[in-house]
Amino acid sequence: MMEAITGTNGNELWKRAEALFGKPQKQWINVDEMIYGINDYFDNTRRDENGERQKGIKEAFDFHYQNNLFYNQYCQEQKITPLDIKTEEDFKKIPMIPDTFFKDYPNEDPHSVFEWLYRVSSVNIGSYDFDGKSLQNFLGWAENRLKGVILHSSGTSGKFSIMFRDKETYRRFFHMAIKTLLFHIVPVENDIHFIYPGPTQTYLAMGHVVATGSQIFNDEHKHFLTNRPLTMELVKLMSTGKAEGIKQKIELLLLKKAMTKGQYGIIKLLQKLEKEEKQVFLLTFPFQIWNLMDIMDKEGITFDLGETNSFMVTAGGWKLYSSEKVTEKEFATRVEKTLGIPKENYRDIYGMSEMNGLALSCEKRYKHLTDWIYPQVLNENLEPIGFGKWGRFAFLDPAGYSYPGFIITGDRVKLLEKCPKCHKTGVVLESEITRMTGTEARGCGNLMRKLLSEELR
Repeated sequence: MMEAITGTNGNELWKRAEALFGKPQKQWINVDEMIYGINDYFDNTRRDENGERQKGIKEAFDFHYQNNLFYNQYCQEQKITPLDIKTEEDFKKIPMIPDTFFKDYPNEDPHSVFEWLYRVSSVNIGSYDFDGKSLQNFLGWAENRLKGVILHSSGTSGKFSIMFRDKETYRRFFHMAIKTLLFHIVPVENDIHFIYPGPTQTYLAMGHVVATGSQIFNDEHKHFLTNRPLTMELVKLMSTGKAEGIKQKIELLLLKKAMTKGQYGIIKLLQKLEKEEKQVFLLTFPFQIWNLMDIMDKEGITFDLGETNSFMVTAGGWKLYSSEKVTEKEFATRVEKTLGIPKENYRDIYGMSEMNGLALSCEKRYKHLTDWIYPQVLNENLEPIGFGKWGRFAFLDPAGYSYPGFIITGDRVKLLEKCPKCHKTGVVLESEITRMTGTEARGCGNLMRKLLSEELR
């Protein structure tokens, strides 16, 4: 909401966001006009009147073609150059890469990962001077080298996807994420409290994104489930369920206990903040807040957080247990009943670690994409099939300069040219997003569900 950014409410938070992730206007290129130059991403009457998205995609394609060893060779094999991309119609010619690309490094030896990173990066990562053996520590080294952020996936197949963002891409990503999640739902107060019921001492995508983005809050106004580190070794244990030896079994048990204890701690925190009449922003996985509401029902606890204009955003899928799902509408009804957060103050987002944009649901539960993302739905032959049909989601992302953001995913979606229910602008996704047949489950939400289900059910 424009007044939430430019007015007095939340002004100090926005100043901190600008200081950490902003970019001087004189340094903007075409895609920056869409990220930094628009206050309201989803109520934009201008609608890319100057063609920034088309220019930005052409600009990004040329950059990756010129600066990425792997992508340049890939394009040459398909006989495509930047000179072939003249209009939007030509976008279907841009060579796309599968999201599995991000786990194509040969093994987890740091030097091997560095050599892979060197070949597939579009930015200069310098020479190898890491002197350790741990992939976990190497990610920290690479993050410092790129002056950006490194994320890894949940590794449900036993191998992590590794996503890397240099400073330029990192600033765009977090500016977008903070503006989308904090300033597009309700007006925020400077005294707002941010709660993420998950671990943040990790490079796992959701947790590390939260840890980085929440720097705009001071320590007294941000609250997490546990401060216990979630290492890559623990994530792999959580993903595979294969603990080898007594040490790993103890580590996994301690983490489960810390997270279970943390759920009760979140309830006590919410009781305190409600009593103090504080505005609250909850960012969470559907499964995790569902468990929290199960505990509240058992204890006979309810909240009326709507009284302080508190709001909640979820991400990460609607599977609660191995065989149970709820719809977003069913979930919103329970949130209103148990937490007192009105349905219009609860939203869900769709995004992925590889994409520098988000789709935020409106009050009617359609997910509105940020304008610079060029979405496509593909058929079995990976050909675009347009709006109104179910297929494989793919996108062109001109905001990512660390790697080519021209990606084919394993998600099954339906695109609509406009929202059938609300006035907000932009292409929308139907709320029922699933995985294509034969693709592995993805996402931090699935990982947390697997970890917590045995402890909390």
